[in-house]
Amino acid sequence: MKINAPDADPKTWDPALDAVVVAPDNHVVLHEDDFIRVLSVRLGPGEIEKPHHHHLPSIMVIDRGIKARDFDGVTHEEIKRPATSQGDPTLPIVVRLQPQSLHYFENLDTKSFHGIRIEFKKGFPKEKGSTAGASYGYEES
Repeated sequence: MKINAPDADPKTWDPALDAVVVAPDNHVVLHEDDFIRVLSVRLGPGEIEKPHHHHLPSIMVIDRGIKARDFDGVTHEEIKRPATSQGDPTLPIVVRLQPQSLHYFENLDTKSFHGIRIEFKKGFPKEKGSTAGASYGYEES
């Protein structure tokens, strides 16, 4: 099994460590076609995910936030994230993400996390408002 180095090309990352394959209880495919894969991402109170990667660029829509920690899946060191705001953020939160190498989250909260992750198989659409399958170009990921 190849380790997914953060500086390596995401296309070379081990498919056996894809989030849906290695952590199916946390990552459920809601829709998939030639352009996108849509995941429901869940993490229960106190739960720790199995190490996994996301080799595609994506948009994450968080509709139920939590207090959590993110860890590097190889070194198990905490990945420090910048604080976004003081107090409870206004939901939903929408985040544009580049491919994420091997990592895992720990839910430190007493409530569940939930988000929808839209992965773009051909990179992010170049034109604002474009839809998958349209004759728009895609950014390289």
